[in-house]
Amino acid sequence: MGAECRMLRCPVFFFDVAGVQRIYLCELTPEEYVATEAHRQVRPDEICPICGECDCLQCHGTYERGITKKTGIVDSICVARFLCAKTGRTVSYLPSFCLSYRLVQASTFEAFLEGRFDRQDVQRWAELLRQYSRRMRVFGAELLRVVGGGFGRGPPAPSALWPYLKEACGSLAATTRRLVTQFNITLFGRYQCHQPATAT
Repeated sequence: MGAECRMLRCPVFFFDVAGVQRIYLCELTPEEYVATEAHRQVRPDEICPICGECDCLQCHGTYERGITKKTGIVDSICVARFLCAKTGRTVSYLPSFCLSYRLVQASTFEAFLEGRFDRQDVQRWAELLRQYSRRMRVFGAELLRVVGGGFGRGPPAPSALWPYLKEACGSLAATTRRLVTQFNITLFGRYQCHQPATAT
């Protein structure tokens, strides 16, 4: 995990511990996202996920984080952030090609899970992808306990987790977004930034 830790600690990655993270549907590749400055087109939810009020989210700049490109080379993207006017906490909107708190993009990990080891990006990050896969297997039983039959049929054994999720959602990016949005969970664990938040 050394290479990923170095990238996540470098200046192109920032995590707001008091904030909330949402994953939004983004059809762009990381390269297209950067080239079109897509972070500028992000619009927040009408209902704030922190306080539950309408139209209280105000633009609050961006932060940068690392992400791998199709070639496997690491680049940085800007992630849009919005401020809850009621609580002073932030909501960040992560494009769906990202995996929460993971450097390698979703499509690369999906290719790895499907055995497409000839891809340049998969080869470049093979060791880290094996770690992702192990973490997913370890967390699989808990994930299936939470999801239950939420994807339409009874969940399989943890060893058949990815085929089950792919059949239900279509892609790893769509799976991640649905897990976070519907179940407040990811493939690798539970994170506080995905949990329902209320004003105190």
